[in-house]
Amino acid sequence: MSYQFPKKQVAAVVTGPNLRVLVRRDVPVTQPSELKPGQCLVKMICTGVCHMDLHISKRDWPLKVPMATALIGGHEGVGEVVAIADHTDASPVRLGQRVGIKWIAYCCRDC
Repeated sequence: MSYQFPKKQVAAVVTGPNLRVLVRRDVPVTQPSELKPGQCLVKMICTGVCHMDLHISKRDWPLKVPMATALIGGHEGVGEVVAIADHTDASPVRLGQRVGIKWIAYCCRDC
């Protein structure tokens, strides 16, 4: 399988607490070369914004770290694995596999 990786994507972005959601067309796309061992890149097919996203955007969800960067909601969805990081041993997923993205119990807040 061969995939074309765009440099930018469209995303609904919350830029701070109690602010309107902005649709941005210039959000960088993580490239396969930027993945760390154990990570994969998923091309989202379908996603939605869950209520937790709304709580986080309003800052009424107990976060240990304040929202320092813009929030791109819609973490629950279905997509296809389009890249797996180099030096990943025994990946539980394979290229082309359809996967589900669950709610976020932990987030490194790097993207």
